[in-house]
Amino acid sequence: MEKNLNSVEYHPDLPRPAVLCTIVRIHGSAPQQVGAKMWVCAERFVGTIGGGAMEHQAMALAREMLKSPKPEPQVKEFKLNEEAGLVCGGKAEVFFEPLPSRKSIHLFGGGHVGRAAAAVFAQMPFDLHVIDARAEWAVQDAFPPEAQVHCAAPVEYVRSREWTADDAACVFTHSHDVDFPIAAELAGRPLGYLGVIGSKNKAREFQDRIRREKGEALAKAWQEHVRCPIGLPLPSKNPKVIAVAVAAQLLQEWGLGK
Repeated sequence: MEKNLNSVEYHPDLPRPAVLCTIVRIHGSAPQQVGAKMWVCAERFVGTIGGGAMEHQAMALAREMLKSPKPEPQVKEFKLNEEAGLVCGGKAEVFFEPLPSRKSIHLFGGGHVGRAAAAVFAQMPFDLHVIDARAEWAVQDAFPPEAQVHCAAPVEYVRSREWTADDAACVFTHSHDVDFPIAAELAGRPLGYLGVIGSKNKAREFQDRIRREKGEALAKAWQEHVRCPIGLPLPSKNPKVIAVAVAAQLLQEWGLGK
């Protein structure tokens, strides 16, 4: 599959972790030119650095690098001779650039605020997920192409994943009754950022309900980690303004950190 890989930062549709293989120097003849790129993951690859034995060897090296917890960039020279199964007769130097997994943003709710938020986060260096159980709102064409839209029960989606500090979740569904079980499931998980749309009164009600139904430990986790109301305090109910306020807070507190 051909794909322009010149801009690594804005290829959210390409899976990570990965190794980007780039021809940086050629001596003599080679099946590709300087700048040719190949994106290698554990189970697939995109692009080409010329095919044949050299590409096969480069792919094998890239996948060995992916097995390392902290792979280091490196340059390797490939001889393009008969011994290597090639007849070009030249040499090619390939730069192997490890690309770690990206942080992930999970937007619960595909309504007006969810769609506005997805548009704001589009083309940022994150994996972007939108989750909504309503088929009429979980429509891929309504979101930027890099957003992964899941028509799924939100709580089941939460329980199906391993959550880490590299995950952020924003909860703004069409109903408080839908928001609550999602927020209760996420409050005790080690997310880097968790925000729930609503007022300060809603935050108090949710915390009291979590205390009654889930216990004091989870209520304390809610108080310490959940941003409710979500976003910077901008005086507007316009979905686009809310989305910008959410994005600004999320980026400031989590997204642009290490």
